[in-house]
Amino acid sequence: MTSFRTLVANHAGLAEELPLIHTSRCEFLSSIAATHVLEPQPCAIFHESLVYLFYGRPAYRSHRGSRGGEPYVLCPVCFVFKPRTVSRVVHRMYPCDTGAVAADRFHPEILASDLAQLALEPQIESARRLVSLLFERNSDYFVGKVVQTHAFTPGSVGARFHALLMRAGPVHYDDRKSAIEVQVNQAITLRDQLLFAVLPKEFLEETAIRDAIINFWNCDPVMYATFRGDTPASYYAVVREKVRERFTEATRI
Repeated sequence: MTSFRTLVANHAGLAEELPLIHTSRCEFLSSIAATHVLEPQPCAIFHESLVYLFYGRPAYRSHRGSRGGEPYVLCPVCFVFKPRTVSRVVHRMYPCDTGAVAADRFHPEILASDLAQLALEPQIESARRLVSLLFERNSDYFVGKVVQTHAFTPGSVGARFHALLMRAGPVHYDDRKSAIEVQVNQAITLRDQLLFAVLPKEFLEETAIRDAIINFWNCDPVMYATFRGDTPASYYAVVREKVRERFTEATRI
């Protein structure tokens, strides 16, 4: 039986490269603005320090900030990298969120024991081939619209993963089931590598952060408004829409 990794690697189609995206909480913005790098953090699943990104989608969500009125520092900030920058140093790649796989949230289609079989070749072409294989177009990948039928070997990881993508809700997981995860095992500099950064208006008003984004990272700030009493986690949807608007303007999706 052909492995999922080999099946993707041998697929002829190549969608246009999308940016890699890292999302974090605003509580870390001041230190990031001071150092101008994203530092690898310890990972309990892979037992090494990593920077996590998603291919072409701001898919990450923190479990913090889920209650109304929590502080703005728990709102998301999103870093969107230029293609052919960070994508040159991919360490690992998976077709979905590995944390959810390891926690068995994709049961019964995908199990925690399937994690190794889901690994893709650690190069950006794997993401481009997977998009072509399962979604056909970048615009469909961005919204998680999978190709309806596919000739995977019955019972294979590929067939079960496709079934996961096709399963209707309600379910106990989110769109990270179809977001391609990218891991990097080295510090990522932000200078001259970003297309734009999405953040709350309040933080852009801080001199050090504004100066880092505009004058040192040399990228566009994309602001979103926040409202008193809101749930910080609700702004992940706002960030996604801001990214979608910019991608649409640039005809990336």
